[in-house]
Amino acid sequence: MENHVQTAAHTRQAGLVVQGEAGETLASIGKSQLAGWLGAHGYVVLRGFPCDVPGFSDLVRAHSSRISLDPARQFHDQDGKVLAQKVDAGSDAIGLHCENGNSPFWPDLCWFFCTQAPAVGSQTTVCDGAAVYRDLSPQMRTALLAQDVVYTRSVGEALWKNYVRHASDAGKEAADTRTCFERLLALLDGNVNTQIELNADHSVTYSFRTPSILTRSPFSPGRPAFANSIFGPSFNYERPRITFADGTPLPEAMRAALDAVCQRHTVDVGWRDNDIVVIDNARVMHGRRRIEDTRRTIFNALSYY
Repeated sequence: MENHVQTAAHTRQAGLVVQGEAGETLASIGKSQLAGWLGAHGYVVLRGFPCDVPGFSDLVRAHSSRISLDPARQFHDQDGKVLAQKVDAGSDAIGLHCENGNSPFWPDLCWFFCTQAPAVGSQTTVCDGAAVYRDLSPQMRTALLAQDVVYTRSVGEALWKNYVRHASDAGKEAADTRTCFERLLALLDGNVNTQIELNADHSVTYSFRTPSILTRSPFSPGRPAFANSIFGPSFNYERPRITFADGTPLPEAMRAALDAVCQRHTVDVGWRDNDIVVIDNARVMHGRRRIEDTRRTIFNALSYY
């Protein structure tokens, strides 16, 4: 069933605010309806719907083929029913990025649920990569399309094993490091753009190659978007080394020029209590202003369409 809620543009360029009417619930939002909104607008703010953390988890499951996670974040509940994770990456501002966009395990959807909106600052930011692409100079487009980017980093034993445990049913069983590593490789599912090595200390080092301009959104396939994690955070992880595919680093002048374009298209979510934001994670980047209100409480979930 699909409902007939009130909708309004979030900004002139991207985003949609869907206002829940009296009696409407999140369960009344159809999967094709939400996908259509994402295809047209890039991200959706669901506002005014009754919701709690278990209800948020139910919404994510209803619109997803499978669930992903950030292995460094804490689950709200470990009973297997609630999949929300606390957004707890310090208090500093966080640069624009696609969630897990610097790894081969890059989900289609990024979800946020705000149970306590900040009274001042502390906003999540969103940036439509399709708008950024349209605003890039022809020379910058050519330079970015000429080569993929490569993210290389090491991940500690506890973190990558935690990911395997949650991503693989077999991985939840006790297993030696070599078996866990084989399960990690199996999760790549033939991804030839990723190499992973097991280190002597049982950490892993991966190199992940991907375009910085994507056209693979399941909601707007073929639409080019500057969507990546070039400016992204490394709060719980080693900072990745980011290069072009030929091994050369991204010039600082290029990064500065790209940042200037992105900032022209970056807006605050404008959180209210019980808002939910759903993001096409292959088109829209997100970040965060510095946290000034520590009461701010936001949960996150990641999934595949």
